Amino acid sequence: MDGTTKKPLIFILAVAILLVPSFVVTVRSDMISGAVEITNIIVCEDLTSDLVPVNVVSSSSGFSYGITQVCVAFTYRGSSYFDSCVEWYYEGDLIHNESVYLDGEGVKVFYLLRDDGTPLKKGLYEFYITCKGVRLADISFSIGGSESEIIS
Repeated sequence: MDGTTKKPLIFILAVAILLVPSFVVTVRSDMISGAVEITNIIVCEDLTSDLVPVNVVSSSSGFSYGITQVCVAFTYRGSSYFDSCVEWYYEGDLIHNESVYLDGEGVKVFYLLRDDGTPLKKGLYEFYITCKGVRLADISFSIGGSESEIIS
């Protein structure tokens, strides 16, 4: 091979090395977001036995101090091939996480409360749902101040 043949091959190889990982990440993300769908996210204090939310937090208000639990409920449609993870954060620190299987379709409900039944601390809380490293839902709310936000 002469020098004129090597240069295009090296260029093509360099482009392939740069683009293939990006393509793989994009395809993987599309596969996961297509395999698991999260909708109708509600952040509230509790649910009745008929799954009616009590004291729903809106996108512009938080919970008053003194609340002893917070409930996050959502509907999902997914495939059992992908397991997911839910994570609760307080002021940026992970306070609880667990694996959850979102196969088929239905409603999932998660509660945050303290073991001793005392009010939750004032501050910013976040709830994430991730699947294979892809964030499917990002929820934040405050207790005793600041604004709350639901992003899905």
